Amino acid sequence: MRINHIAILVEDIDSALTFWKDTLGLDIDHIKEIPDQEARVAFLLSGECEIELVEPTSQSSGIARYMQKRGPGLHHICFEVN
Repeated sequence: MRINHIAILVEDIDSALTFWKDTLGLDIDHIKEIPDQEARVAFLLSGECEIELVEPTSQSSGIARYMQKRGPGLHHICFEVN
């Protein structure tokens, strides 16, 4: 078993990337718009684990509603098992 990825909800990817890149030294793999989830996701590499910074692109998206209720921060950890 290993951690495949960790998803973290953020209000602004560009601001969050300053911390994740400059302070923690992680590299950006790519940034992708996911229209059906109304989200923008930055994929960062951390060893074999990927960090996903997720920003809602619409106030009516599921991610935005989740953040309105619980705030930004850890959303989920995905474990990979054999």
